[in-house]
Amino acid sequence: MNETKRNYRYLDSEDDRRALIAEFAQTRQELIRLVRTVPQDKWYEPRYHGWSPAALLGHLQLMDTLSRWYLQLAVMGIAPRVSRGARDGFNDLIARVFRQRVMETTLRGLEQGEKTVTDFILRLPMDAFSKMVYAPERDSYLTVEQALQEFFLMHWQDHLATVRKVDDMHYEPPFNSSVV
Repeated sequence: MNETKRNYRYLDSEDDRRALIAEFAQTRQELIRLVRTVPQDKWYEPRYHGWSPAALLGHLQLMDTLSRWYLQLAVMGIAPRVSRGARDGFNDLIARVFRQRVMETTLRGLEQGEKTVTDFILRLPMDAFSKMVYAPERDSYLTVEQALQEFFLMHWQDHLATVRKVDDMHYEPPFNSSVV
């Protein structure tokens, strides 16, 4: 089980939902901006734990769609449990399948998908928030309210952290300025 404590927000108002959407959009833009700094001839080479930039973005695009469908099932009272092995096997397959995915196609798909996710978050009825859904990454059940954040924000934030470790190198001067 993933023991990292997550701080979920309440999505009781449209303003709460819009704040989530704004953070989601900012995270997406930052991750895409960093991946775009990778030279084009490196887009299809393993870079992030064996994932190429093309595969990573293809994965995120696909997971946004699958997560939305999965949450729609949960709202209907269907909450299948996906094993860690099934999730890992699926991710390994996707890393291989999307390794050479055309980057511009994925970027257009991500832009369209962001609008779909935004509409989904804004239109989801409040009474759906308390329904339960299994979150494979957390190895636990969450409410739909929490899963919206886990799947559409925190999943992206986790990948952004990985990309930053590789591609967001910057110089930080030593604390003691006399040290060269």
